[in-house]
Amino acid sequence: MKRLTSLVISTLLTSTIAFQTTTLAQSTLSYSDISVHFRNGQEHFESKNYEACRAELAQYLEADRTFLEKEDANKVWAEYYLVKCSLYLNYSDTELLASRFVRNYPEHPIAATLFTEIGNYFYDQGDYARAVDYLSKSPKSNEEAQYRLGISHFTLQNYREALNIFSAIKGGQGAYASSASYYSGIINFRDKKYEEAIFDFKQAELSTAYFSEIPSWLAHSYYRQGKYTEMLAYTEPLLREKNSGKKLDDVALLSAEVYFQQANYVKAENYYTIYKNYKSQGMPPTIAYRYGYSLYKTDQFALASEQLKNVAAKGDTLGQYAAYILGISYLKANNPNYALGAFDQARKTSFNKTVTEDADFNYAKVLLDLQRGAESIKSFEGFLAKYPNSKYEDEANELVSEAYLYSNNYQAALAYIEGLRKRTPRTNGAYQRISFNQAVKFYNDERYVDALPYFEKSLLTPESAETKYSAIFWKAEALSAEKRYAEAIPLYQLLIGTSDPSVSTLAELQGKSRYSLAYCYYNNKEYDKANRIFKEYADLMKSSGDSQSFQDALVRLGDTYFASKNYDQAISYYDQAIAGNRSDRDYATFQKGLVLALKGNEAGAKAAFQKVQSDFPQSLYFDNALYQEANLEFVAGRYIPAITRFTQLINNKPQSRLIPNALLKRAAAFSNTANHEAAILDYKNILKNFPTLPQSKDALTGVQEALNEVGRPDDFSMILMEYQRTNPTDNSVVGLEYETAKRLFYADKFDKAIPALTEYIRKNPTSVESYEAKYLIAESYNKLNDKNQALNYYYQVIADNKYKSVNKALVKAAEIEYNANNFNRAITNYKNILRLVADKKDQQSALIGLMESYYKISRTDSTIYYANEVANTPDLVLGAKSKAKLYTGKIYLDRNDYVKATDFFNQTIAIAKDNYGAEAQYLIARILYTQRKYKESSEMIISKFRNDFADASDNIVGKAYLLLSDDFVGLDNIVQARATLNSIIENLPDQEIVTEAKAKLKAIERR
Repeated sequence: MKRLTSLVISTLLTSTIAFQTTTLAQSTLSYSDISVHFRNGQEHFESKNYEACRAELAQYLEADRTFLEKEDANKVWAEYYLVKCSLYLNYSDTELLASRFVRNYPEHPIAATLFTEIGNYFYDQGDYARAVDYLSKSPKSNEEAQYRLGISHFTLQNYREALNIFSAIKGGQGAYASSASYYSGIINFRDKKYEEAIFDFKQAELSTAYFSEIPSWLAHSYYRQGKYTEMLAYTEPLLREKNSGKKLDDVALLSAEVYFQQANYVKAENYYTIYKNYKSQGMPPTIAYRYGYSLYKTDQFALASEQLKNVAAKGDTLGQYAAYILGISYLKANNPNYALGAFDQARKTSFNKTVTEDADFNYAKVLLDLQRGAESIKSFEGFLAKYPNSKYEDEANELVSEAYLYSNNYQAALAYIEGLRKRTPRTNGAYQRISFNQAVKFYNDERYVDALPYFEKSLLTPESAETKYSAIFWKAEALSAEKRYAEAIPLYQLLIGTSDPSVSTLAELQGKSRYSLAYCYYNNKEYDKANRIFKEYADLMKSSGDSQSFQDALVRLGDTYFASKNYDQAISYYDQAIAGNRSDRDYATFQKGLVLALKGNEAGAKAAFQKVQSDFPQSLYFDNALYQEANLEFVAGRYIPAITRFTQLINNKPQSRLIPNALLKRAAAFSNTANHEAAILDYKNILKNFPTLPQSKDALTGVQEALNEVGRPDDFSMILMEYQRTNPTDNSVVGLEYETAKRLFYADKFDKAIPALTEYIRKNPTSVESYEAKYLIAESYNKLNDKNQALNYYYQVIADNKYKSVNKALVKAAEIEYNANNFNRAITNYKNILRLVADKKDQQSALIGLMESYYKISRTDSTIYYANEVANTPDLVLGAKSKAKLYTGKIYLDRNDYVKATDFFNQTIAIAKDNYGAEAQYLIARILYTQRKYKESSEMIISKFRNDFADASDNIVGKAYLLLSDDFVGLDNIVQARATLNSIIENLPDQEIVTEAKAKLKAIERR
């Protein structure tokens, strides 16, 4: 418009100047001077220097009227320029000047467009109120001005005035007809005149300017009237178009909403998905909920969970609904741990009481499904108290007994079930399993007598065949442990003779039963029966590919043939075991040597004993092999070599239990070589250091003969007196005093036993009972938890080395030092146990103690060494082996060697699903978390601690679930992170873990 005005002005000025040039060619100098002001003003206007323009034109118009009264066209333009300058300078006199101009020059062409120009100026400036003032004075025939007037009224929300103007325009054929229809449609839509709006929008749709916008307006117009059929007939074809260029997000949403209301979730889900693809910034919560619900109803549970989880995180009514449906979706997707968190979220809000109740019940059920017995019991009981008349009451009552199955409080569980008036098969199944679990718990604690009645209770309700057969087997094992072989044998035979293809574990139990049955026969000295069963067992293990069990069976077969004096067969089986390269080759080699010696094959026996010494220097049979080799020389009358070998044993293994025998044999060898003085020294050594052992009687006879040989028979009387003192034949007084003190100890009156035993030692410091008395004092202090005094006496017993069970003192001293964190002293004691104690169990305990002690003082290489020893020691309890693998894995973890650490942790888990296995599983998950593999870590924790390690210690379970909450945070799943931490806080008794969970929960809430 400005360019047009300038063109008109230029044309008019040109004609005016031409006219003036013709008529006033000879103008005076004075008039020319006044015209300069006009020309200057014109130039200033063109350069937009409006203040200067006003000044020049004001001088021009205020000049001598004689010049201006002539027919001077420049006066009109001067006044026009003044109006425009005032307009552009936003002066208040603009309208006054404009009105005067129109009044003064009504016939002038500029007068007809001046108010339109001013109105357009304000319109372009966005000053719609002032634009209305001027555009309303424009001619009705000016469609552009009328359209702009309508837009100005629309913007100022003067909808009625705007609609009147748009209605006049939209019916024509002008350029603004489509735009007027569009805005008329919006106004009619606003006034809920949807039919009129639809008509207008359809007219506007013909314009490319509104092509993309109209579908949304039309869809909304149909939707607001409830004309869903018409709406869908319009929207669905649009949504099938590809790359139409139309804005279809609201079209898709409205189509989805209609189908959602009609419960047509398949189509609703389809159109919600289209809508979602348009919304890069995500969907509002209410729409996200309906979208997620549609996905849930169409069995797309994983996608439903993704949509609902963020809605569920909100603490409002919608969040409660979303959390509940989220929980069901997780259950349908076989993700019960996530479902637990969602139900927990829903049950902790009470916007909808029915949803709260349903979520509460489902929360307890999922706990039960996860075998979290104690928590599910607590939840069911809380539910029944909160909703005494619930529709779920009967089912909840039934599930409580089943929940007890997965709790560790088996006694309470059994008492609960036994107190029920009516027991369903489902309840009896729980009773069977709980009884079995309690029995196994007693068995593992070596309380075999206590375990037996619970195995019997389990067998009273044989709902599960698998549990029944397991109960029979372990009842037999408990009886065997109590040496009640006659009662155990029929149970093993029953299992072996059973055929039940429905029980997958029966074959394994039958294999174990054969092994145990064979041992029963062996311990009853029924070697033929033991031999036959061991053969059956060996054949089974060979065919199953269980190499270790097969090799063990070979050794046992060798033992049965040895016991029944079938030496050739014994050697055959020992040779097979040796060739198998298993960990008990040292035992098989030693046994073979004994058999060869009995067969008179001295060379073969000697070679076997030497092989034990050379190939297995750490073997428990090393000293015995050396002794047997020396004895071969002695029996053959080769006394000098025998003396050499016995001396080697005595000097190198001074704490061996074979020392008394070696001394006795060496003394005899000395006597047979006429070295009587040396023989006397050995006999005296036995009498001094082993006065209560059976060898002392032989030593007494031997020393008497040797003294006679050297002509000192009188020396024997002193030796005999000392022997009689340490082995009194009449100990009625002293013995009574000592027995009284001992009775106090065995009556658990330790505080009274200590002074009585101490007084006995004071009176009889050199009696043989004094050595035992010191041990009993040590035990008493230990029972009274006075560890320092206990250690003092244990070390006295060890230093004396006279008490027959000195090894027990060593074991107890090692335990006390270890528990007091005196690991270096513990290590010394454990090493002495390995050197001096022959008992296999004590040897194994020492290996475990060394491994643990070195681990505690961070001696990693030594830890790994003894961990390997523990892992490779046959017949060692599984717990020790799994701990060995765990420690090795933790050492590699500290070295950041995740590959080796994970390998050893997996070996730990493979050995036993115990607490060490649980810790190993947790550490593998922690490695995954460290590597930012949150999904893998979380899935591992959920799966393993639900199934394999549900009964792990509270501390390990707590650590695992704390890590799980960290995984959820890493996965941006705040609902599950919050629910996991709340579950820890509400259910875990470990306060250290609970405190950490509270801290993590606070951190999440601050996010």
